[in-house]
Amino acid sequence: MTDADITPNIVVISATLLITVLLFSKPVEKSGWWAATTVPLASIIGSGFLVVAPILQMSVGNLAAVAMLFLVIFAYTIGSAIRFNIEYVEPRLAANTLHRAPYVLERLSQWALSFAYIVSVTYYLTLFGDFLLRGADIINPLISKSVTSAVIIFIAFYGQHRGFGFLGRFEAVKLGIIGGLIAGLVFGNSEALLHGVWSLPKSDTGVGWDELRMVLGMLIVVQGFETSRYLGERFPPKLRIRTMRYAQWISGAVYVVYIGLMLYYFHYPLPSAGQDTAIITISRHIATILPVMLVALALIAQFDAAVADAQGGSGLLYELSRKKISLALGYTLIAVGGLVIVWSSNVFEVIVYASKAFAFYYFLQASVAALTALKHKEIPFRILKFFAFSFVASISLTVVIFGIPANG
Repeated sequence: MTDADITPNIVVISATLLITVLLFSKPVEKSGWWAATTVPLASIIGSGFLVVAPILQMSVGNLAAVAMLFLVIFAYTIGSAIRFNIEYVEPRLAANTLHRAPYVLERLSQWALSFAYIVSVTYYLTLFGDFLLRGADIINPLISKSVTSAVIIFIAFYGQHRGFGFLGRFEAVKLGIIGGLIAGLVFGNSEALLHGVWSLPKSDTGVGWDELRMVLGMLIVVQGFETSRYLGERFPPKLRIRTMRYAQWISGAVYVVYIGLMLYYFHYPLPSAGQDTAIITISRHIATILPVMLVALALIAQFDAAVADAQGGSGLLYELSRKKISLALGYTLIAVGGLVIVWSSNVFEVIVYASKAFAFYYFLQASVAALTALKHKEIPFRILKFFAFSFVASISLTVVIFGIPANG
């Protein structure tokens, strides 16, 4: 191994260890604001982080960073509706003073979220299967679907009988590896600039209506901020509102910088198959240690996210059915729904299904915000907020109607 190989590895490993140790430190762990930030942050930049760069580059070429910025801003506008609901809808739900129309939509949105959880579990575990096989240098859709199915069944069974308390501290490791990847990208791009070889790859990809629809179909990669809406038992409303903003700011910056820094490495061709895991192939050009680290990150991130959503989904079904659907039955329903999706779709279709499922939930939440602003006269700037949240609802519905898979 040459010095040229060793130095990037040192940069990546050092950054990973530094960030991981920092996040495990007691001052950070005991910080209330960081704890409230970590939950949505880990959800946003955990699951889709590794698939978004090659898929966006495949869809819109060198405009991938611009497309990512669009998704980040899009998600932040949706987050504004969720934050409004934390501040104004939650207390009215608790006091039973919410008007009937937003109340009905709020209940409907909870059912929509429970369905979105089923799709998202499938999404996470489909990526889990693909990345697991990529770690063994295997690209086989049939084997991947079989692995995904086995893990879905395992989560359904294990979740019913034992729970997953051992997963609680994975977030620091995930964020550490992501920090190491970005440090490696900064180093590689800097080296290319210093040696005068940095340039954008040639791209024949046009940007039209179909490409925009592909970008809309990637909404799932910036999803996760809504988890702040359901942390009321752990954190007060003002803290959840503030830290949701922090999570979206941090994740947005990380995503845009990551995509921008990745553009140089798309001089290396994408594999002809397994594009969703192409980052593993490309990453060896950043640092030779990265393929192993990113496979580990992918497996941790996808399994952790799938478990979290399986738990959330079964708990939500239990509450919405007024305890008629037990937690065990909830896990079973999620597993059955997931298996149907796995065996009837490819990974690109699953990504769009997940995006559309959450977009429909966001549409309903934005509609709740709009109607609450309109009907409760004591809310400041209520007419302006009504139109703003109506716009958010309309763009969320646009994803449901027009989003398509990146492979067309």
